[in-house]
Amino acid sequence: MVLPICLGLAGVEALSPNDEPARGLVHVDESALDLRGLTTGSDRGLPETCDPANATLGVDPLVGVWQRFESHAEGDRIRFYYFHGDGHGLYRYGKVGLTNTHAFDYRIEGERAWLRFRRTGEEVVVPFLIEADPEVAGRSWLTLSGDPRDEKGRYFRDPQTTVGSCGSAPAVAAGIGNRLWMNTRRHAGGGMSFSMYQLQAQTIDGRGVGWFHRGDFDEWTTEALTYRRQGDVLSLHFMLSGESLSTSIAISEEREGERVLELGEDPRDFWHRGRYDDRGPSFALKNLRGMLSVECIDGE
Repeated sequence: MVLPICLGLAGVEALSPNDEPARGLVHVDESALDLRGLTTGSDRGLPETCDPANATLGVDPLVGVWQRFESHAEGDRIRFYYFHGDGHGLYRYGKVGLTNTHAFDYRIEGERAWLRFRRTGEEVVVPFLIEADPEVAGRSWLTLSGDPRDEKGRYFRDPQTTVGSCGSAPAVAAGIGNRLWMNTRRHAGGGMSFSMYQLQAQTIDGRGVGWFHRGDFDEWTTEALTYRRQGDVLSLHFMLSGESLSTSIAISEEREGERVLELGEDPRDFWHRGRYDDRGPSFALKNLRGMLSVECIDGE
């Protein structure tokens, strides 16, 4: 799961001049969390030894998202620590759809983490232990002794919870966000129709906005949605109808650089198994003859 730092998810969709949705219709409960604008410890008058900018990206054992609960559907509990790897982090709690976030600075001292929460100035040194999960491949567990935000102090990190960027996407990505997933059918009498999930980049907790398109290259319908991917579960909420559904998913690479997304029960094909090809980043739509235009806007 790719988790971008920027959480400004207001998408500009222009399938046709009349199809562009009003920005106010897409309600995502995340506030802007672009950490690039945060000040460093030295800027805040901390001792030089506490400067989070001294953290080394790539060697920090805490980098990533550490979750307290499995959260798939609207209303599920959320509680996690996110360590960016450059001395900045976030603590988020609440439920899917309504959360609160605390930003903090941190540094690693051996097997201890020094945290300073920005709003309150609260400082704490927390011993930590990271262990591999004996039952789930690739999953790790983090135990924080004296966790300042949760008495249990135990969180898991899955291998797909890596960090990405809202403003760019590789030709082939590991996740499903910031991609066009498309199924096309040629008709015996001529012509071709398509179904497509257009998924914008995901937020730090796996949520995102998107659209489902269906039609041909002359006329098509568009349905706005929000989504959340957690491991092999994809939860979809179709905004106008109010439908909230979940399906199992699997991603495979049939040929080098050609990925396929399979939905166990596709809610837009009468719960039949759905199969969609990766057609590239959602804002680079050259494969669709320039008909679609989407951009990811930071900070909205």
